[in-house]
Amino acid sequence: MAIFGSAEEKKKELLAEVMKMADRGEGDKALKELEKAQKAYERDVDVWLHTGYVQMAMGKTQDAIKSFRKVSEIDPSNLDALNNAGLAYANDGQYNAAVWAFNGAISKHPKAAILYNNLGNVYFEKGLYNEAMREYKKAIELDSSYGDSYHHLGVEGFASGDPTASIAQFEEAIKKGLNKAKAYHDLGLMQMKQNLYDKAAESFGEAIKIDPKYSSAYSYLAEVYENKEKLEDALKCLIKVTELNPKSAKAFNRLGIFLETNGKTKEAVEAYRQAIRLDPSYANAHYALAQAFEAKGRVERAVKEYEMHILINEAGWLVDEAKTRVAALKGQSPLAGSG
Repeated sequence: MAIFGSAEEKKKELLAEVMKMADRGEGDKALKELEKAQKAYERDVDVWLHTGYVQMAMGKTQDAIKSFRKVSEIDPSNLDALNNAGLAYANDGQYNAAVWAFNGAISKHPKAAILYNNLGNVYFEKGLYNEAMREYKKAIELDSSYGDSYHHLGVEGFASGDPTASIAQFEEAIKKGLNKAKAYHDLGLMQMKQNLYDKAAESFGEAIKIDPKYSSAYSYLAEVYENKEKLEDALKCLIKVTELNPKSAKAFNRLGIFLETNGKTKEAVEAYRQAIRLDPSYANAHYALAQAFEAKGRVERAVKEYEMHILINEAGWLVDEAKTRVAALKGQSPLAGSG
């Protein structure tokens, strides 16, 4: 790093270096450097944005959201912070919160095509295809560069009740060579929604051949294998997702859910614990771990994890259920095993 230069230049060099660290898988080291920078540049938008980027890459969703909120406190109209907060919620599967975040961002930036595009993606994941098309079309109106026609037309075909037309659009995209990995991925998704699991497996497999690091394709392929009761294959895919995203709490939580569902409670507990090690504020993992402990009769540990979920999540998803379980378990006699 250069000794001379302005404070702004030094800051830019630092931020470039921490992103390189994150790319090399040295997220913890990058965050330590960013913590130092936060003290030197306490109200610097770029420092807090980059902190959020690194946290997102590491799967620390709640921490990332806090960093993006810090940016919004400093600059309430900062587009990057508003957009990335929505992306963080969506990446964590908190789709209702993501919709709320993107709509709030749109109220401040009504001509930002990227916000409509990303809101459309959230609606797409929720299965609200008409709403997704509305947002995609708005994005295209504002910026034709978001006219990812094969994807949008494919979604439109499904939204209009014609999934066959949707699949045809994706197949046409593959023939034309338009972002073939994504086209196969989305084709597989449409085939899944029609319960065409054999074809979906082939499509996700093709996406993976083109892009061996396409973790979303592995994740959906695992879901296909689950539906086909090919549980060993599903497990291999989910393990691959954790290998591709070793810092993702969400990936380990998903693995834990699969393991617990299939009677491997001991392995599930370790997966949940890893998710929590990666992100101690990951409320869903605390809830899942509580359920696993409860199933094993480890009441004290179950209560502890349910209470942690309530503390972190406050008024969020599953809080009422967690409170109900705590009340029920505290009314029981303690069972053996609290370690």
